[in-house]
Amino acid sequence: MIQSNAWNSIFSSLCPTPDQMDFVSLSNYTARTAIWGQGPPLVILPGIAGGFELMGPVIEELSKSFKIYSFQYRGEDNFFSVRNCISFSDFEQDLDEILAFWRLEKPNIFGASFGGALALKYALNNPNKLGSVITQGTGIKYERGIIQRLASMILSYYQVPETNPFVNQFFRLFLGGKSFSDEQIESIARVCWSTDQAVIRRRLRILKQFDLTNCKKKINVPTLFLKGQKDILLSHDNFAQLQDLCVNNEMHILGKLGHLAFFQSPKLIAKIIHDFISDKVECINFAYHP
Repeated sequence: MIQSNAWNSIFSSLCPTPDQMDFVSLSNYTARTAIWGQGPPLVILPGIAGGFELMGPVIEELSKSFKIYSFQYRGEDNFFSVRNCISFSDFEQDLDEILAFWRLEKPNIFGASFGGALALKYALNNPNKLGSVITQGTGIKYERGIIQRLASMILSYYQVPETNPFVNQFFRLFLGGKSFSDEQIESIARVCWSTDQAVIRRRLRILKQFDLTNCKKKINVPTLFLKGQKDILLSHDNFAQLQDLCVNNEMHILGKLGHLAFFQSPKLIAKIIHDFISDKVECINFAYHP
């Protein structure tokens, strides 16, 4: 176990310092893991870039009611751990090993964007290992429209944009046009670009193969799907088709929010997740403290 006060410097200003951090040796890499708060277990799977640091605002809110577990994907801290042939099954294996290390039995799991796709894949292939599944900014498949192609190009091929204010403004699209200061946009961009761009490219290749439209399996645990009303990367139809994957689901459209809704309105996201788990998941008895 590594005491968190010795590692404050590695966490961005967006992310609270964890109560506990470990480095866990998995089959294919050493994962940095972090835990915040107390309560029922909730595992958070980050998006394609920025690691769990970008999830900091919603982690801070959720840790008021849950014991939050998260980890850095392979490549986040050491891009040499990512192979060209890596697939979703490799990420599923990593997640399975992490859950075993934490000794979590049927935890709730919340994935944003890429993390949501991973949560869905894992839930379908491991039907008895989760208590509930929650996603935000995830559809039933990867969309290939012009906006998605532009996002892929920006994330993959532009130089690290701490010196490129024009590219940084692209993140305003992820926020659905909501007003943010240049300093806030730069802070978001800085955390996203902390992920090596070669790693982002490889994750994008994996995500482009994500398509569950013809999946014959069903997720049997309670599921909650969230989508920002102004999410330019996720169409309403793509989002609505998630219902076909589940036996028991809820769907919420988050007014005026974009693809980074978890960053824009962390209190709202935390409240919706709390209410869902409190209502749908058995043997839970706790209160939310905003």
